[in-house]
Amino acid sequence: MAKVILISCASKKLPCKSKARYLYTSPLFKHGLRYADSLNPDKIFILSAKYGLLNPDAEIEPYNETLNDMEEEKIKKWAEKIILDLKEKTDLENDEFIFLAGSKYRKFLIPYIRNHKAPLENLGIGKQLKYLKDNLNQKNFCNEIHALLNSMKRFSFPFDEDEIPLNGIYILFEKNENAHGKDRIVRVGTHTGENQLRARLRQHFIDENKDRSIFRNHIGRAFLNKDEDYTFLDLWKLNLTSKKAKEEHLHKIDFKKKKETEKRVTEYMQKNFSFIFFEVKEESKRKEFERKIIGTVSLCNDCKSSNNWLGKFSPEKKIRESGLWNINELYKEPLSEKDYLDLVNIITTFKN
Repeated sequence: MAKVILISCASKKLPCKSKARYLYTSPLFKHGLRYADSLNPDKIFILSAKYGLLNPDAEIEPYNETLNDMEEEKIKKWAEKIILDLKEKTDLENDEFIFLAGSKYRKFLIPYIRNHKAPLENLGIGKQLKYLKDNLNQKNFCNEIHALLNSMKRFSFPFDEDEIPLNGIYILFEKNENAHGKDRIVRVGTHTGENQLRARLRQHFIDENKDRSIFRNHIGRAFLNKDEDYTFLDLWKLNLTSKKAKEEHLHKIDFKKKKETEKRVTEYMQKNFSFIFFEVKEESKRKEFERKIIGTVSLCNDCKSSNNWLGKFSPEKKIRESGLWNINELYKEPLSEKDYLDLVNIITTFKN
């Protein structure tokens, strides 16, 4: 499996014929290409509105075309040509594609590409630049995080709640999911409010109420989507905790089916997930570490889900692509070296 990076062209260009890698002069393109090189990919291609799929070393004339000014039908035809070229040069089924390109450049390509990420998705130009600058020379500590967390005492159902601290972060591993030669992290979580870590884990593993656990909700949605039970899938997504929601939707629910699905989720979780935890008393610090660990794992090119991972059936694109049962904080700020050392200190203190 090869790693392929697709980076979009830019409007700012040199006025003369040049290699494509030098023709585009915008800061976003320059930082994007440097970032692409830093990932040690097997192939990099530039998506050009005029020339199509470009090798960065291809010599081309400057031009003024951009997809941003094209009608949708013309963009579709452009995308069809790109896909034909990609089929000759890559494996659309098995290669990993990383898009450093805007939504118009991705939109009609993604349906043909099985494994893809877009780390700059939903970020404005300024935030895209910041992301690229922050990650150009920054080490990804995912390997170290996996080694550290895999070294900790592992818990699975049934577990003794008295061993769990009142406040902290939990990390989940799933059977048959591996990365860095270790069990792969598949979910990172914490809790809001004080003294709720035990309750949070109970909500995931024991309490059969998907409205109190977004994690359970995601597992159930993956099962229902896998079964192509789209009618009940739409109802399963509904959160019925509020009085208004109950008034509007409660009469639609097949409670026998709901109970069966909750039971299925419980059985899967209790048989397939294990977890570790560590104490972090301050809520703001818990949220910061949760956010940055998710960022670190989702940005790691070696953390890939297995072909049989249940999350591949999730209707949530972010779950399918990231390999995590998380949808927030993906591809964002990872752990810095200082963060990593702070985390090592916290976990070492907790273990002792």
